[in-house]
Amino acid sequence: MGLLSSVAASCMFAFLPWYIHQFPLEPNSGNWLAAQRIVWSCLLMLIGLGLMKQLPLIVSQLVNVKAWPRLMVASILVGLQFWLFIWAPANGQTLPVALGYFSLPLVLVLVGRFVYQERLSRVQWVAVCVAGLGVAYAYLMADGLSWVVLLVAFGYPLYFMLRRKYPLPSHIAFTVDNLLLLPLAIVYLLFSDGVSVEQSQIVSFYNHYPWLYYFGLGIAGTVPMLLFLLASNHLPLSLFGLMGYLEPVLVFSVGWLLGERLSAEQWPTYILIVLALLLLAIDGSRRGFKRKASVSLN
Repeated sequence: MGLLSSVAASCMFAFLPWYIHQFPLEPNSGNWLAAQRIVWSCLLMLIGLGLMKQLPLIVSQLVNVKAWPRLMVASILVGLQFWLFIWAPANGQTLPVALGYFSLPLVLVLVGRFVYQERLSRVQWVAVCVAGLGVAYAYLMADGLSWVVLLVAFGYPLYFMLRRKYPLPSHIAFTVDNLLLLPLAIVYLLFSDGVSVEQSQIVSFYNHYPWLYYFGLGIAGTVPMLLFLLASNHLPLSLFGLMGYLEPVLVFSVGWLLGERLSAEQWPTYILIVLALLLLAIDGSRRGFKRKASVSLN
């Protein structure tokens, strides 16, 4: 369950940058789209929980005043990631975000090993070292260490550690996070100058009904995040971190299909990370085969 959720989340997250780029990207459009994403994610989750008759679970969390400090910290930590993932492409910060996501799995692996005492197999340690070389090379090619990199690399691990200490079902946690961010999103949308969609790259139908684009943004941002949280709850943090390398590779694949190409100095990073993923796949297949063999013998 956890492994499949992680793979599915990475595949869907890879689709999100393409969807964002169908909107006219102006300097403030990243903030606008991030706020819209929160509004529509809240609406979708409340409708879904209402149909499943689970709204009392949300109410029970929100009326617990003692839980508010940790709930607010969690919502701020993940809210910054929601905002950054949409804001960065509109403000020329794609490379620092990519470096942050390349660094994130290594930080998660280290947290899993040294905070939660999780053990890594020899093959997994080799995969960590290979991926680490790729990340180190990417840092050498970058122009210094951006605050964006640090926010991605250390913000998510803090969020996952908080969620593990105070566990909630993934759909409940995601809904509470968005509801606590909702007032900020509404205030921004009310007092912002907005964005123009007359010259939009999206099809003309959306020009007349832009709310359909925002609705799609809510779906594209909600489903993978739910799967992401589900995977974080069911996988050891070290393995969950290593699986995180699948997402930037998929994002690269989407970019390739959209016509983007790597420069010569960028190839080593991707080659090393793909090699690390292949090592993980081999290790996972070997472990699965051993488990099947053990079951058949018993």
